Amino acid sequence: MKKLYTFFFILSASLSFGQTSLPFSDTFSYASGNLHETSPWSAVGTASPSDHILLDGSKVTFAGGGTDAQVLINTQTTGTIYFKLDLKITSMAGVTDANGGYLAGFAQNSTTFGGTLWAKRIDDNTYNLGIETRTGTGLLTTYTTSTYNTGTSYSIIISYTFNTASAADDVTKLWVNPTSSDEATPLLTDTHTGTDLTQIASFFLRQDSTTETGSAEVDNLRISTTFADVLANNKFNTIAGLSVYPNPVTKGTLYITSNSDSAKSVAIFDVLGKQVLNTKTSSNTVNVSTLKGGVYIIKITEEGKTDTKKLIIE
Repeated sequence: MKKLYTFFFILSASLSFGQTSLPFSDTFSYASGNLHETSPWSAVGTASPSDHILLDGSKVTFAGGGTDAQVLINTQTTGTIYFKLDLKITSMAGVTDANGGYLAGFAQNSTTFGGTLWAKRIDDNTYNLGIETRTGTGLLTTYTTSTYNTGTSYSIIISYTFNTASAADDVTKLWVNPTSSDEATPLLTDTHTGTDLTQIASFFLRQDSTTETGSAEVDNLRISTTFADVLANNKFNTIAGLSVYPNPVTKGTLYITSNSDSAKSVAIFDVLGKQVLNTKTSSNTVNVSTLKGGVYIIKITEEGKTDTKKLIIE
């Protein structure tokens, strides 16, 4: 399903002059290889000969120094932009920098970064998360008092807001494993005294150095201009007990059940991203007899939670 899910979102994102339109999603379901050599990703600056951010068919993995990877997006200069990703730091062994290191964020260009996600080692198995509005040495990074465990996956949302009162008043916020009710109460808020970004032109993943970056895995990236949109891609926000059957569908009727009896909104898309059905069901059945045989993506929303699955119709 992940390969089709990625295919759907990448095809539905229009590309102009190398920029990807928002919202943008990536489940990293590419062939194994180097992320910066896989479209729409590219290297930040000049690629090093080794220590690349790697693809394994379902996620990216990295540790230490080496080539960073970026995806160019339609330039943002106003409002708020968000990114969401699933982060699992697998080890902090060998990390010695007391200021921590940053793993991901937004960029104005290849040397000017902001809205960055940081991790600071406590010991080999625990760490703090941090954010910085305009990235420098890490001395001004705002860190959580909460500790996080290596080997555990966390859903992270970071926002960057452009403000106009001065040239140093933009704001970055952090949420960890958020729900739809958490938008007004971020875990961290970071302001700063440095110069604001004038624009956001890309998102990047970064290997800081062998003493600053732990071993990490990243998956399920989404970049958008609303909290609700990136949250919809949150694996911690999925529908409990969801079942979609039969799959493949052979007789024109699809059954959708979950732990709740609430009404469900159902949207079905073909692999080119075109919506071919949009309905609501309270009876757990959806008539798909008008759809031609093929592969589709079905998006189900119930009580503010959303799941996306591959659907085959024969």
